[in-house]
Amino acid sequence: MGLLFQKMTILGVGLVGGSLALACKTRGLVGEICGVGRGRANLEKARALGVVDAVMQDPAEGVRGADLVVLATPVGSFVSLVKAIAPALRPGVIVTDVGSVKGDLVRELEDLMPPGARFVGSHPIAGSERFGVEAASPLLFEGAQCVLTPTSRTDRQAFSRIKVLWEQVGSLIVEMDPHTHDRVFAAVSHLPHVVAYALVEAVLGRPGGEDLAAFVAGGFRDVTRIASSHPDLWRDICLRNRESLLREIEGFQTILSRFREAIAREDGEDLFRRFEAARKARERLQDKGET
Repeated sequence: MGLLFQKMTILGVGLVGGSLALACKTRGLVGEICGVGRGRANLEKARALGVVDAVMQDPAEGVRGADLVVLATPVGSFVSLVKAIAPALRPGVIVTDVGSVKGDLVRELEDLMPPGARFVGSHPIAGSERFGVEAASPLLFEGAQCVLTPTSRTDRQAFSRIKVLWEQVGSLIVEMDPHTHDRVFAAVSHLPHVVAYALVEAVLGRPGGEDLAAFVAGGFRDVTRIASSHPDLWRDICLRNRESLLREIEGFQTILSRFREAIAREDGEDLFRRFEAARKARERLQDKGET
Protein backbone atom coordinates (compact mmCIF):
# COMPACT_ATOMS: atom_id res chain seq x y z
CA MET A 1 0.00 0.00 0.00
CA GLY A 2 2.89 2.37 0.63
CA LEU A 3 3.52 4.83 3.40
CA LEU A 4 0.59 6.13 5.39
CA PHE A 5 2.77 8.29 7.63
CA GLN A 6 6.33 9.56 7.39
CA LYS A 7 7.06 9.55 11.12
CA MET A 8 5.14 7.86 13.90
CA THR A 9 5.94 8.58 17.54
CA ILE A 10 4.69 6.07 20.09
CA LEU A 11 4.44 7.29 23.66
CA GLY A 12 4.73 4.09 25.70
CA VAL A 13 6.53 1.22 23.97
CA GLY A 14 4.96 -1.77 25.68
CA LEU A 15 2.87 -4.67 24.39
CA VAL A 16 0.31 -2.70 22.38
CA GLY A 17 2.49 0.25 21.38
CA GLY A 18 5.32 -2.09 20.45
CA SER A 19 3.02 -4.39 18.51
CA LEU A 20 1.63 -1.47 16.52
CA ALA A 21 5.18 -0.37 15.69
CA LEU A 22 6.11 -3.88 14.52
CA ALA A 23 2.90 -4.26 12.53
CA CYS A 24 3.55 -0.96 10.75
CA LYS A 25 7.18 -1.89 10.09
CA THR A 26 6.44 -5.30 8.61
CA ARG A 27 3.78 -3.83 6.32
CA GLY A 28 5.78 -0.77 5.31
CA LEU A 29 3.13 1.67 6.55
CA VAL A 30 5.41 4.15 8.32
CA GLY A 31 8.77 5.63 7.36
CA GLU A 32 10.33 6.24 10.78
CA ILE A 33 9.19 5.16 14.23
CA CYS A 34 10.28 6.94 17.40
CA GLY A 35 9.65 5.38 20.79
CA VAL A 36 9.21 7.58 23.85
CA GLY A 37 9.18 6.41 27.46
CA ARG A 38 10.51 7.08 30.95
CA GLY A 39 12.74 4.03 31.25
CA ARG A 40 15.92 4.14 29.21
CA ALA A 41 16.50 0.40 29.54
CA ASN A 42 13.09 -0.46 28.05
CA LEU A 43 13.61 2.02 25.21
CA GLU A 44 17.00 0.55 24.36
CA LYS A 45 15.49 -2.92 24.46
CA ALA A 46 12.82 -1.75 21.99
CA ARG A 47 15.48 -0.39 19.67
CA ALA A 48 17.62 -3.53 19.97
CA LEU A 49 14.60 -5.68 19.11
CA GLY A 50 13.96 -3.57 16.02
CA VAL A 51 10.61 -2.35 17.31
CA VAL A 52 11.51 1.34 16.91
CA ASP A 53 14.16 3.25 14.96
CA ALA A 54 14.90 5.96 17.51
CA VAL A 55 14.24 6.49 21.21
CA MET A 56 13.77 9.54 23.41
CA GLN A 57 12.77 10.16 26.99
CA ASP A 58 11.52 13.71 26.41
CA PRO A 59 7.98 13.45 24.96
CA ALA A 60 8.05 16.91 23.37
CA GLU A 61 11.31 16.16 21.56
CA GLY A 62 10.01 12.77 20.51
CA VAL A 63 6.95 14.14 18.72
CA ARG A 64 8.76 16.87 16.78
CA GLY A 65 8.23 16.33 13.08
CA ALA A 66 5.82 13.43 13.59
CA ASP A 67 2.70 13.26 11.47
CA LEU A 68 1.25 10.51 13.69
CA VAL A 69 1.44 10.37 17.50
CA VAL A 70 0.12 7.35 19.39
CA LEU A 71 -0.69 7.50 23.11
CA ALA A 72 0.09 4.01 24.43
CA THR A 73 0.72 4.69 28.11
CA PRO A 74 -1.82 4.03 30.91
CA VAL A 75 -4.86 6.27 30.31
CA GLY A 76 -4.28 8.20 33.53
CA SER A 77 -1.25 9.86 31.94
CA PHE A 78 -2.91 10.93 28.67
CA VAL A 79 -3.91 14.44 29.71
CA SER A 80 -0.54 15.36 31.22
CA LEU A 81 1.29 13.86 28.25
CA VAL A 82 -0.73 15.80 25.71
CA LYS A 83 -0.21 19.01 27.67
CA ALA A 84 3.54 18.33 27.54
CA ILE A 85 3.68 17.60 23.81
CA ALA A 86 1.11 20.12 22.54
CA PRO A 87 3.62 22.96 21.88
CA ALA A 88 5.77 20.59 19.79
CA LEU A 89 2.99 19.14 17.63
CA ARG A 90 3.26 20.15 13.98
CA PRO A 91 0.21 21.39 12.02
CA GLY A 92 -1.52 18.48 10.33
CA VAL A 93 -0.42 15.89 12.89
CA ILE A 94 -2.89 13.21 13.93
CA VAL A 95 -2.92 12.12 17.56
CA THR A 96 -4.58 8.82 18.41
CA ASP A 97 -4.49 6.38 21.30
CA VAL A 98 -4.90 2.72 22.22
CA GLY A 99 -6.66 3.31 25.53
CA SER A 100 -9.49 1.26 27.02
CA VAL A 101 -11.37 4.35 28.26
CA LYS A 102 -12.93 7.07 26.11
CA GLY A 103 -15.96 9.01 27.41
CA ASP A 104 -15.04 12.46 28.73
CA LEU A 105 -11.37 11.70 28.10
CA VAL A 106 -11.89 12.13 24.34
CA ARG A 107 -13.35 15.61 24.88
CA GLU A 108 -10.48 16.57 27.19
CA LEU A 109 -7.90 15.47 24.62
CA GLU A 110 -9.72 17.25 21.81
CA ASP A 111 -9.68 20.44 23.88
CA LEU A 112 -5.91 20.13 24.31
CA MET A 113 -5.11 19.86 20.60
CA PRO A 114 -3.24 22.93 19.31
CA PRO A 115 -4.35 24.54 16.02
CA GLY A 116 -3.83 22.16 13.13
CA ALA A 117 -3.59 19.00 15.24
CA ARG A 118 -6.40 16.41 15.09
CA PHE A 119 -7.35 13.76 17.65
CA VAL A 120 -9.01 10.44 16.80
CA GLY A 121 -9.85 8.01 19.60
CA SER A 122 -9.11 4.33 19.01
CA HIS A 123 -9.12 1.18 21.10
CA PRO A 124 -7.72 -2.06 19.66
CA ILE A 125 -9.30 -5.06 21.40
CA ALA A 126 -6.11 -7.05 21.28
CA GLY A 127 -4.40 -6.89 24.62
CA SER A 128 -2.98 -9.69 26.75
CA GLU A 129 -2.11 -10.33 30.37
CA ARG A 130 1.49 -10.21 29.16
CA PHE A 131 3.13 -6.81 29.07
CA GLY A 132 6.37 -5.18 28.03
CA VAL A 133 7.99 -4.62 24.66
CA GLU A 134 9.41 -8.15 24.63
CA ALA A 135 5.81 -9.45 24.34
CA ALA A 136 5.11 -7.30 21.26
CA SER A 137 4.01 -9.05 18.07
CA PRO A 138 3.29 -7.73 14.55
CA LEU A 139 0.32 -10.14 14.42
CA LEU A 140 -1.38 -8.92 17.60
CA PHE A 141 -4.14 -7.07 15.73
CA GLU A 142 -4.87 -9.69 13.05
CA GLY A 143 -8.61 -10.36 13.09
CA ALA A 144 -9.11 -8.30 16.25
CA GLN A 145 -11.69 -5.55 16.57
CA CYS A 146 -10.59 -1.96 16.87
CA VAL A 147 -13.15 0.52 18.18
CA LEU A 148 -12.91 4.05 16.80
CA THR A 149 -14.77 6.72 18.75
CA PRO A 150 -15.39 9.77 16.53
CA THR A 151 -17.26 12.81 17.81
CA SER A 152 -18.85 15.81 16.13
CA ARG A 153 -15.43 17.48 16.32
CA THR A 154 -13.49 14.66 14.65
CA ASP A 155 -11.78 15.63 11.40
CA ARG A 156 -13.09 13.19 8.78
CA GLN A 157 -9.85 13.01 6.83
CA ALA A 158 -7.90 12.23 9.99
CA PHE A 159 -10.50 9.63 10.94
CA SER A 160 -10.20 7.97 7.53
CA ARG A 161 -6.42 7.75 7.79
CA ILE A 162 -6.57 6.19 11.27
CA LYS A 163 -9.21 3.76 10.05
CA VAL A 164 -6.97 2.69 7.17
CA LEU A 165 -4.02 2.32 9.56
CA TRP A 166 -5.88 -0.12 11.79
CA GLU A 167 -7.32 -1.98 8.82
CA GLN A 168 -3.86 -2.38 7.33
CA VAL A 169 -2.49 -3.98 10.50
CA GLY A 170 -5.34 -6.52 10.42
CA SER A 171 -8.05 -4.99 12.60
CA LEU A 172 -11.81 -5.08 12.06
CA ILE A 173 -13.22 -1.58 12.58
CA VAL A 174 -16.19 -0.75 14.80
CA GLU A 175 -17.39 2.83 15.30
CA MET A 176 -18.87 3.78 18.65
CA ASP A 177 -19.80 6.87 20.63
CA PRO A 178 -17.17 7.49 23.35
CA HIS A 179 -19.63 7.18 26.24
CA THR A 180 -21.27 4.10 24.77
CA HIS A 181 -17.78 2.63 24.48
CA ASP A 182 -17.18 3.09 28.20
CA ARG A 183 -20.49 1.51 29.18
CA VAL A 184 -19.82 -1.50 26.95
CA PHE A 185 -16.26 -2.10 28.10
CA ALA A 186 -17.07 -1.54 31.75
CA ALA A 187 -19.22 -4.67 31.40
CA VAL A 188 -17.20 -6.91 29.09
CA SER A 189 -13.65 -5.96 30.07
CA HIS A 190 -13.23 -3.75 33.11
CA LEU A 191 -15.58 -5.68 35.43
CA PRO A 192 -14.00 -9.07 34.58
CA HIS A 193 -10.55 -7.71 35.42
CA VAL A 194 -11.73 -6.37 38.79
CA VAL A 195 -13.44 -9.70 39.53
CA ALA A 196 -10.26 -11.62 38.63
CA TYR A 197 -8.10 -9.44 40.88
CA ALA A 198 -10.66 -9.72 43.69
CA LEU A 199 -10.88 -13.51 43.38
CA VAL A 200 -7.10 -13.85 43.65
CA GLU A 201 -7.13 -11.65 46.75
CA ALA A 202 -10.06 -13.53 48.28
CA VAL A 203 -8.42 -16.92 47.87
CA LEU A 204 -4.68 -16.39 47.89
CA GLY A 205 -4.60 -13.16 49.90
CA ARG A 206 -6.34 -14.58 52.96
CA PRO A 207 -4.44 -15.95 55.97
CA GLY A 208 -3.17 -19.34 54.86
CA GLY A 209 -3.59 -18.44 51.22
CA GLU A 210 -0.08 -19.61 50.45
CA ASP A 211 -1.06 -23.11 51.56
CA LEU A 212 -4.09 -23.04 49.25
CA ALA A 213 -1.90 -22.14 46.29
CA ALA A 214 -0.54 -25.69 46.20
CA PHE A 215 -4.02 -26.94 45.27
CA VAL A 216 -4.87 -24.37 42.59
CA ALA A 217 -5.81 -26.14 39.37
CA GLY A 218 -6.87 -25.22 35.85
CA GLY A 219 -10.24 -23.72 36.76
CA PHE A 220 -8.83 -21.12 39.13
CA ARG A 221 -5.96 -20.34 36.74
CA ASP A 222 -8.35 -19.88 33.79
CA VAL A 223 -10.71 -17.59 35.69
CA THR A 224 -7.91 -15.44 37.12
CA ARG A 225 -5.52 -15.36 34.14
CA ILE A 226 -6.18 -11.67 33.47
CA ALA A 227 -5.17 -10.77 37.03
CA SER A 228 -1.62 -11.04 35.69
CA SER A 229 -2.21 -7.80 33.76
CA HIS A 230 -0.19 -4.72 34.64
CA PRO A 231 -1.61 -2.96 37.74
CA ASP A 232 -0.71 0.55 36.49
CA LEU A 233 -2.88 0.03 33.45
CA TRP A 234 -5.89 -1.29 35.33
CA ARG A 235 -5.71 1.21 38.17
CA ASP A 236 -6.03 4.01 35.62
CA ILE A 237 -8.81 2.29 33.69
CA CYS A 238 -10.87 1.74 36.84
CA LEU A 239 -10.54 5.33 37.99
CA ARG A 240 -11.11 6.84 34.53
CA ASN A 241 -14.24 4.74 33.91
CA ARG A 242 -15.39 4.98 37.50
CA GLU A 243 -19.12 5.62 37.06
CA SER A 244 -19.79 2.91 34.47
CA LEU A 245 -17.62 0.42 36.33
CA LEU A 246 -19.31 1.08 39.69
CA ARG A 247 -22.69 0.35 38.10
CA GLU A 248 -21.36 -2.94 36.74
CA ILE A 249 -19.84 -3.91 40.11
CA GLU A 250 -23.17 -3.21 41.83
CA GLY A 251 -24.98 -5.35 39.28
CA PHE A 252 -22.47 -8.16 39.74
CA GLN A 253 -22.83 -7.98 43.53
CA THR A 254 -26.60 -8.34 43.11
CA ILE A 255 -26.21 -11.45 40.96
CA LEU A 256 -23.61 -12.93 43.32
CA SER A 257 -25.93 -12.36 46.27
CA ARG A 258 -28.65 -14.33 44.46
CA PHE A 259 -26.29 -17.26 44.11
CA ARG A 260 -25.44 -16.94 47.80
CA GLU A 261 -29.12 -16.89 48.75
CA ALA A 262 -29.86 -19.97 46.65
CA ILE A 263 -27.01 -21.85 48.32
CA ALA A 264 -28.08 -20.68 51.79
CA ARG A 265 -31.64 -21.94 51.34
CA GLU A 266 -30.39 -25.13 49.65
CA ASP A 267 -32.37 -24.29 46.52
CA GLY A 268 -30.84 -26.71 44.05
CA GLU A 269 -33.45 -25.95 41.40
CA ASP A 270 -32.60 -22.25 41.39
CA LEU A 271 -28.86 -22.98 41.31
CA PHE A 272 -29.28 -25.40 38.41
CA ARG A 273 -31.36 -22.85 36.49
CA ARG A 274 -28.72 -20.15 36.96
CA PHE A 275 -25.82 -22.45 36.10
CA GLU A 276 -27.62 -23.73 33.01
CA ALA A 277 -28.48 -20.22 31.76
CA ALA A 278 -24.87 -19.15 32.23
CA ARG A 279 -23.56 -22.29 30.52
CA LYS A 280 -25.75 -21.69 27.47
CA ALA A 281 -24.71 -18.04 27.29
CA ARG A 282 -21.05 -19.08 27.44
CA GLU A 283 -21.61 -21.66 24.69
CA ARG A 284 -23.01 -18.94 22.46
CA LEU A 285 -19.67 -17.15 22.80
CA GLN A 286 -17.87 -20.31 21.73
CA ASP A 287 -20.18 -20.61 18.72
CA LYS A 288 -18.98 -17.14 17.69
CA GLY A 289 -15.36 -18.29 17.83
CA GLU A 290 -14.57 -17.09 21.35
CA THR A 291 -12.70 -19.25 23.85
